Amino acid sequence: MQAIGENTVLAQRYTLTRKLAGRQEQEQWLATDSTLGREVTVTVFEADSTHAEAALDSARRAAGVEDRHLPRVLDVGSEDGTAYVITEALHGAESIAAMLQFDPLPAEEVRRMIGEAASGLGAASARGLHHLQLTPHDIVTSPDGAVSVLGLSTDAALAGADDLSSEEASRADTVALVQVAYAGLTRRWPGDEPVPGLESVSRRADGELPAPSELAHGVPGDLDTLCRTTLGADEGPRTPGELARQLAPWSSERVTTSTRRTTGSGGAAAATLSAVPGGDHGSVDAPADPDAASDDATRPIAREPESAQPAVPARTPLPRAAAPAGDPNDDTAQISTSDVRRARQRTAAAHGTEAAGSTDTDTDIEDDDYDPSFSDLEPPVPGLDGHFEPDHQSSRLALLLVALLVIVAVIFAAIGLRGIGGSDEPSDAASSAGSPAASGSAKTSKSTSSKPKPTAKPLQIERTTSYGINGGDNSGLAAKATDDDTDSAWTSFDYNTEDGRGGGQGTGLLLNLGSVKSVDRVKITTTGGPSTIKFFVSDKIEPVSSREPETTLNGKGTQTAQLDGVDAQYITIWVTKLSKQSNGKFQEQITDIKVYS
Repeated sequence: MQAIGENTVLAQRYTLTRKLAGRQEQEQWLATDSTLGREVTVTVFEADSTHAEAALDSARRAAGVEDRHLPRVLDVGSEDGTAYVITEALHGAESIAAMLQFDPLPAEEVRRMIGEAASGLGAASARGLHHLQLTPHDIVTSPDGAVSVLGLSTDAALAGADDLSSEEASRADTVALVQVAYAGLTRRWPGDEPVPGLESVSRRADGELPAPSELAHGVPGDLDTLCRTTLGADEGPRTPGELARQLAPWSSERVTTSTRRTTGSGGAAAATLSAVPGGDHGSVDAPADPDAASDDATRPIAREPESAQPAVPARTPLPRAAAPAGDPNDDTAQISTSDVRRARQRTAAAHGTEAAGSTDTDTDIEDDDYDPSFSDLEPPVPGLDGHFEPDHQSSRLALLLVALLVIVAVIFAAIGLRGIGGSDEPSDAASSAGSPAASGSAKTSKSTSSKPKPTAKPLQIERTTSYGINGGDNSGLAAKATDDDTDSAWTSFDYNTEDGRGGGQGTGLLLNLGSVKSVDRVKITTTGGPSTIKFFVSDKIEPVSSREPETTLNGKGTQTAQLDGVDAQYITIWVTKLSKQSNGKFQEQITDIKVYS
């Protein structure tokens, strides 16, 4: 394989700009497509390796799969001993592994991401493609919440793991998806092979895998059961499509807080299932009893056998049948025909009319609009009956009362205006301003106002990590920004433009204060030219794309970001415009960060 590095050009078109990741058998780079003027992702590996041809063939087949969960394969080829696969670039995407650095994901966000990923792998499975190397690093979400699965086109082939039967490969991908769901709920990896950046789960004394509910709070019952049966008993769904249908319905947007899942038969469920390969063959039934909707929200959704399902859209639930005669829940069944007659007679007598119609037939009574439960409302004002209509004298009285209220209001307004005008006259207190007592009071007031504010208290930063795509830039240098040594620094990657990756993306650091604290300001020192630094605060880790910054700095050197006592555990320092250094490159260099309460 030819020497691969920055500025290497493949196929006289793709210029490599930055390395994203590297494994023993392959490397991933960000590159610029000079023909179309766009950024792409390039996977390179040795063209004469054992599995290179299989990987290229797999990539060509992946190019024929059109699914929004799978990055499009744009080009496949090899030159000078280097094989390459070109896919579309995902700007600002964040993997599940990166999101699990500090806290588990909300359960409904796990449901959403795994459901979307399962839909994509289900579509690929229909074309004979399987991932077989899936980890939390391979499922990513973009700033707009879109979920994508990375590595489908080459990972299995390069690992030599694509010799399984279709049934075995589908089951392997399904188990891997459930393992990622387990990790999302618990921050523990349940697989046999370790995953970088995640702690492996410790099995119980009996050798069994602990259920997610034993390691984390708020795990829905259906997700807990799914993990236990799939990972512990070799049961559960056998294909990604089955898994997606079992998880549906899920939220159409990113879930950032823990919420209870509700069931229903509305369009949201049908819309979700229609996105699942094979999912539109079924329907979601509404419970016959409306109270059933409040039962355990994690109960699996009942479905008819596929053979019994007609090829029609989701069924519309039938209205609830009226209560039969004699049903104790039907209030109208307790009123007899004779009761109706007597009630009508009493009402007619109260208004001085004859009880006409008292001899009506049962049929006439049933067709009448009369409601025996009706009774006259209480008069709205004491002393007035329900049929009161104001006469001429009452109207004059009302007008007189309104006129009196207006006169009183005018009098009070005049008194108020007079008081305002009289404030211009000098008062005795003002004339004595030159007295010793007044002078002493003024000195005391001046002395009090000139007292310095309490000294800011520095807060301890428990942990500093890089933040951004694929774990951010130069994660090994992150701690140097907060080590009280101004001779050391965290630096971003070198870029050719001030906006770094472009497309509004940035890079930066994540500060963990250990617990929620009141933060008054952050003092930061950088080198080089001016840069744009945004400050985000939260009590849990959230993508910056879904939040507004607390404040923004646009200078250089030592600057202070005022946060005005906001409560936060995490502070994200997000650089969107990089400093220009003396060598002409654009790179952010942060030498010191201090946080004060």
